[in-house]
Amino acid sequence: MKLSNMKLEQKAKQYSVAIFNVATESNIETDVKNSLSFLSNSIKNLPEFRSFLLSKRVSSSDKSKAINAIFSQKCDAIVIEFIAMIEKENIVKLIPLLEKHYNTLLFEKKNVVNVSADISHDISEDKRSEFKSMLDKALNKNSEISFHINPELLGGIRLRVGNELIDASLKNHLNKLRHKMLGAK
Repeated sequence: MKLSNMKLEQKAKQYSVAIFNVATESNIETDVKNSLSFLSNSIKNLPEFRSFLLSKRVSSSDKSKAINAIFSQKCDAIVIEFIAMIEKENIVKLIPLLEKHYNTLLFEKKNVVNVSADISHDISEDKRSEFKSMLDKALNKNSEISFHINPELLGGIRLRVGNELIDASLKNHLNKLRHKMLGAK
């Protein structure tokens, strides 16, 4: 990782702690999380907005004012004020990092774990709820789970719990069996 990226990562961690502390004092942690997510998604999904933020022709002060005008109805005041304070930073790179570190702090406080579940076919909402309950009990945490359909798995499930991958898919079992059989010759 480049030195400038390391510095930006460190700044994002420091900023996220500061924002989290302010949000906690005001009891609006989730509102701030949603605001950071909205802003990060806007940067990622709106190329015109990203270009505007990266433009050298528009002053940092004008960018900050524009963000305030555009997002004041959608974002919490803490996030808007923060953006005004960091007008010299690379907002396009900083906001997604800030969102990531803020979410980590919020999940730790609320004893939540982020889970991504790849399944071979769609399942009913009842099955999703049942699975979430079983997972919460097994992890002794509240899971924030997102399901993704991946027909290549053939069956079973592949979970990413935090940074850990648990692959109980039929495709994975078949691959293991194939390697065993090839090694048995």
